[in-house]
Amino acid sequence: MLYFAYASNMNFIQMKRWCPGSRFLKTVFLERQRFVYDGYSETWDGAVGNLVGADRERVWGALYEITEKDRLSLDAFEGYPRTYDRKEVDVKDTEGNVHRAMTYARAGRAAGKPHPDYEKVVLDGAKDACLPEEYVDRYLRVVRL
Repeated sequence: MLYFAYASNMNFIQMKRWCPGSRFLKTVFLERQRFVYDGYSETWDGAVGNLVGADRERVWGALYEITEKDRLSLDAFEGYPRTYDRKEVDVKDTEGNVHRAMTYARAGRAAGKPHPDYEKVVLDGAKDACLPEEYVDRYLRVVRL
């Protein structure tokens, strides 16, 4: 099965820890959604990645092939169904091919700042997945004063 990761699970090291049978396939994007850091995670001590509807935007991420055992691990890691919902989405690759994949998202919450450790995991994952730098700078990198 296919899995679309757009936050910390883009990180190859984290994915291998939670989903040893996973295999990165390619960089993809989900249209009509926007990446946000929102809510609060006790595990990460800060806001975490989420998807919210946005007509003229897109979320870039990693497309993985995962096993059923990996999906069960992700369900537990993402707190499904208590915290995140699992849903099917159509993502596109840079050649225009559409791939049906599962992902996790939850109802939007108040925007917040991620803990620097979480942000680093997301940014390292963005590098692993070869996301466009302008996207990383605009949505994933938090400006700290």
